[in-house]
Amino acid sequence: MQKGWLRLPFLCLLLCCCSVTVVAGQPDWSEEKVGRLAVKADRAATQKNWTKAIRYGEEMLEGASALYGETDEDYLNRLKTLNRYYDKAGRLLEVSDQVIKAYQLSKTSLGPRHHISELSRLLYYKLLIAKKDYSAAVVVVQENIALLSDSEDDKFKRLHYMEQLFSLYGLLQQRSLEEQTLLEMLDLSKELMGPDSAENMPIILNLANSYCRQNKVEAFNALMKLYDLKYTCPFY
Repeated sequence: MQKGWLRLPFLCLLLCCCSVTVVAGQPDWSEEKVGRLAVKADRAATQKNWTKAIRYGEEMLEGASALYGETDEDYLNRLKTLNRYYDKAGRLLEVSDQVIKAYQLSKTSLGPRHHISELSRLLYYKLLIAKKDYSAAVVVVQENIALLSDSEDDKFKRLHYMEQLFSLYGLLQQRSLEEQTLLEMLDLSKELMGPDSAENMPIILNLANSYCRQNKVEAFNALMKLYDLKYTCPFY
């Protein structure tokens, strides 16, 4: 009888010790602690020490996840920042899932025009280019274009995005879409820079090359005559 009573306190002591160990092993997160890690990560990034920036950034993100939840703006901002560190380190492919997550969550939680969403979308686009997923990259560029207004600044952005589309359609061998994009680019370039601007000539030459590759002889010759150019097409 005595032995049984002696074992009970010892057993309770063991259980208490185990319980304390589990609690002590859990990170004690606070906004102040996450903020300190963010400052350290930013300082390392300023020095272009991407390895250290990523290390602090990973800890920062863990704390943000525990404090805020993954649809909160503070968490998404930390996630975007960490992905940016990976991009600067040339290691974006290592965190593909994380980049996709940032793109999707920021768009649905914050809206596509939020600055966090914009940078997350840019990093997602860069990831797609690195993976040579050009069809998916086209969708992202089209999304960027759809968000633009009719302001002059946005028209210049539209011209930039259309140039990206032209390059992507070329990589995908989609010549008719490439041609259509170049025609729209030329109209917009003339509107923004003037009909006789030298800025228009690269677009005109790319359009001539597109006509040539599609064996559109009449369109090619008409373009040469319109702009008084002396190029010949090697494909016919």
